[in-house]
Amino acid sequence: METKILKGNTLQEKILGEVKKEISKLQEKHNRVPGIAFIGFSSVPLAKYNIPFHVQLAENTGFNVFKEIKTEHAAEDELFDLIEKLNKNKDVHAIVVLQPLPKHLNPIRISNKIDPDKEVEGFHPQNMIGTLIPDIHINKYPMCLPAALLELLKEGDVQIQKDQEWVLVMDDEFFSNPLVNMVARTAIMKVVPDDCALTFVNKTSRKLAEHCKRADYLIVVTKDPEYVQAEWLKPGVCIIDIYSNLVKEIPSKKDPNRLVPIIRGGVNVDSVNNIAGAILPIPGGLMGVVLAILFRNTLISFKNSL
Repeated sequence: METKILKGNTLQEKILGEVKKEISKLQEKHNRVPGIAFIGFSSVPLAKYNIPFHVQLAENTGFNVFKEIKTEHAAEDELFDLIEKLNKNKDVHAIVVLQPLPKHLNPIRISNKIDPDKEVEGFHPQNMIGTLIPDIHINKYPMCLPAALLELLKEGDVQIQKDQEWVLVMDDEFFSNPLVNMVARTAIMKVVPDDCALTFVNKTSRKLAEHCKRADYLIVVTKDPEYVQAEWLKPGVCIIDIYSNLVKEIPSKKDPNRLVPIIRGGVNVDSVNNIAGAILPIPGGLMGVVLAILFRNTLISFKNSL
């Protein structure tokens, strides 16, 4: 069986192209463009790559970008003050706090301070409730993670069937992180059909391999690169790899004086080839589409404000 590798590049480019085109039209009509604010932390391993990447991609798409970089020791009150300032800024239509946060900060409290209309990822508690209970109609845009997953699976012609088993493997650190835990449970409930079995399992579980072998869909969120072993997998499984780990930095081939990151997820793509039916790899799989949908939600927020 040949494993289908679902790269998100094409879908990301399609969404970003549509967003860029619409921003251009709105700028001509209103002489304004949507504004997006990124709050990042210099202590995060991938920060020196992720923050410039987010900023440049947003600027290239046509957004007015606000950037705030905080140190590892930033106080909660300092962030609250910054978020309140951005909430009041009429030129800012989306506020994105790049994860993960320093361990002394409570991510739920931080997300809760963002104006729900400007919290475009779906992390605000009110927006999570709106995702879980769509009938109350409080959300103005979809939660990025499940929306991206459904669109990428559709693009890759992966059909979610009835009575399939879903298994989500996470580190203990992520289970104990209130935001990650809530986001994971909210997002997966949006994706998994009601008649499918769903298991959340800690990566350190003694029965981890047993759980993985049952999975028709295996979602992996771990800080241990290439942790999942090929012998744990059910033939034909669809693997959804989510967490990006900085493994090392190497000199660029084009410019030896510049370092480039080597990023890996929880699954080695080569090791599962001809075993998995499909894989959304790290890097290059789901997360690029998540970012594109975040930009699309920012555009919706801007249109709502006009």
